[in-house]
Amino acid sequence: MAPVSRTVPLHRLKPGERAQVVELRSDSPARLDRLGALGLLPGSWIVLQQLHPALVVRVGETELSVDRSVAAEIMVRRA
Repeated sequence: MAPVSRTVPLHRLKPGERAQVVELRSDSPARLDRLGALGLLPGSWIVLQQLHPALVVRVGETELSVDRSVAAEIMVRRA
């Protein structure tokens, strides 16, 4: 039986891991709008590039840097 793919915050990924954005859990409409404008929307596929000093995520051909508090609001499912 295959393991169930669970949803985890973005910062729980390891560099090089690919995941799909499942949910954005921010209470800030401005932050949700900004993340969406950058391509971080439910259904988007991402790859975590690095964890330190800031998280760097690749969304398509774009690389984004997000701090840990923002990454904690981005829920993903590992590929």
